[in-house]
Amino acid sequence: MNPVPENDEEVLKHGNALAASGNYPVGTNACFNVGISGGCGIDCFEYRRGGCDEPQELVPRIEDGEAEDWTLEDHYELYPK
Repeated sequence: MNPVPENDEEVLKHGNALAASGNYPVGTNACFNVGISGGCGIDCFEYRRGGCDEPQELVPRIEDGEAEDWTLEDHYELYPK
């Protein structure tokens, strides 16, 4: 099991390793690489900069208080309704 990518450089390395395995296409995005590594969530760097492919999936986690420092206002600032 690989560690979850935590920045763009790690995402690129992870994506290249997946492509080299022959089982994944070249050019997977950050959201895919973080998610397939088990790191999808409120603390994901890609989500927090507004690049998440499925941001609405995280709203219930925010409402449940999973991240004390993240609010729905923060979410909707990055991902307007």
